[in-house]
Amino acid sequence: MKERSHRLRGMRGTGTARDRVLLYTLVPLGMFLFALGVVGARTGLTVLPFDPHHIGLQVGGLAVAFIGLRHWK
Repeated sequence: MKERSHRLRGMRGTGTARDRVLLYTLVPLGMFLFALGVVGARTGLTVLPFDPHHIGLQVGGLAVAFIGLRHWK
């Protein structure tokens, strides 16, 4: 009776300290990179010299944010 069933706990189990650190660092970092890419595309400021259209920065920011969201337990 000490252990909760998997229906109450969720299929992925409980989160660890590592999951919380990754969640709280990767999601804001990804959102910042995405926002930086959007602002750069609207204003014409080049943040990365090899990415003049800011597509890589926006896609990379979203990828980092979604990787961080995978650690939400």
